[in-house]
Formats: sequence, C-alpha cells, structure tokens
Amino acid sequence: MAEDTETQLIEKIKRSKLFALQLDESTDIQNSILLTYVRYIDHDESDMKEDILSVSELPTHTTSSESFEVLNGFIEERGLEWKNCVGVCTDGVACLTGRNPGLVTKIKDMAGNNLLSTHCYIHRQNLASKKMAPELNKVLSQSVKIINYIQNSALNTRLLKALCDEMRADHQNLFHSEVRWLCRGEVLKRLYELRKEVELFLIDKKSDLSHYFQDKKWIARLAYLSDIFSYINELNLKLKGPDTIFNASNKIESFKNKLKLWLNMITEGNNEIFQS
Repeated sequence: MAEDTETQLIEKIKRSKLFALQLDESTDIQNSILLTYVRYIDHDESDMKEDILSVSELPTHTTSSESFEVLNGFIEERGLEWKNCVGVCTDGVACLTGRNPGLVTKIKDMAGNNLLSTHCYIHRQNLASKKMAPELNKVLSQSVKIINYIQNSALNTRLLKALCDEMRADHQNLFHSEVRWLCRGEVLKRLYELRKEVELFLIDKKSDLSHYFQDKKWIARLAYLSDIFSYINELNLKLKGPDTIFNASNKIESFKNKLKLWLNMITEGNNEIFQS
C-alpha cells in the first residue's frame, strides 16, 4: 500500500511538471531525519496539493552534503528532474541555507537560478521575537526562570499542585518548552492565571523570585505578552496546512490590522504601564 501510494504521488508530480519542496531536519534520540514535503498541481482535481514526499534517515552527519546526497538519490531514483523544481522552503538553519555549502545552494546548482528559495514565515516570527523590546524580553526571561525553578524540582511541582488544588485554581501545574517556542502563549497565559498561587508558593519557599508578582508593571507586561503570543499562536494555526500564498497573505494582513487596533486600545488606556 505504501509503495502504491508513493507511485501515485510521483506520477502526479510528473504530470504537474513543476513542483516546490519544503525541507526540515528533525532529530530524535536515535536518528537524524530529513523531512521533505512537495507542493504540486493535481490535474485530476484541478487544484494545488501538498504531500509528504519522503522521510529519509541521514546515515551519519547532518551536513548539507549528506542531506543533498540523500535527497538527490531519492529524486533520481523516482525519475523526477531538478529542472522542474521551482521553489524550496526551509527554516533557515545554516546547513540548509549556507551561502556556499548549504543544501539550498546545491539544489540551485542542479535546478538553475530560476529556483526561488524562501524562509518559512512561521519561523521568522521566532527570530523576530528575539528582538522584542528589552523590558518585555526581560519579563519573558524572568517568567521562564520562575517556571523552571518550579518544574525542575519534582517536589516543587507536587507542592504547587497541592496548593492549586487547595485554592481551587483552574490549573494545577505550569509547563515550558524552549524548543517549541509557539507554546509560549499558553505558557505565559498559564503563569498569569496562576500568578496568585505561584506568588504564595514562592513566598513560602522564601524565593527572591516572588518579588516580581508584587510589581504592577511586571504583571501588566506579563499580561501583554500572554495576549500577544496567544494572538500569534492563533494566526499560526490558521497558516498551517495546504493553502495558497494569496490566502496566507490575506490572513497575515487581516491579523496585522486587528493587531494595530488592539495595540491602540491597549496603549491609549495603559501607556504609562509600558514605559520603562
């Protein structure tokens, strides 16, 4: 069944002639994997489609040469031609986008200069978030520090859960994942909703981190970050999945307009809070 499904996909790509690729490297405990997605025109349904083209294990190193050798071998074995590849999208890691040895450069050498290379727009937001206003970035770092102080200790986690149960809070725990940065919206929202419980817990533990929750400006900025990241998460969920660049562009523009209105309402009413 797997071979038949792959055969049908390859035939549709050949009929489409032109196709675009999206590449991503993923690493688990045992293996390094190159994930390849393909976008093509399905003439049977007269529509643009997106499918997983290959999931290839990298035998040794996760270098651009190794990745290209694996990908090129798959393309040639299936009878596809690089000259028909018109686009490649990556998340911007060095081994994929390096100017000289990068995988994208090697693909361009095979496909020609007409190939368009792009950076995944969801990952761009991760880069942009690292250059936010210093006072907001400081609150984000401090929030992560508070969460890690609790979550890195099994005892602290159990004590906070017991306190939340006693106070009948809506949640019993916190969570944080630096790798999945899109989770920050939920992380900050959870911390804001449990701010009273966390403050009491830190005071009981005689931790210096408790003083953050006694600062109104700090709480206001935490609430702001919680909201803004939640809105970004909502946008990213809409952008995921097979969609055209035109629809994605419309969604982004709509989000920007709503964001401007929301920010105007916030700054007009609380301008003094966000001043450092």
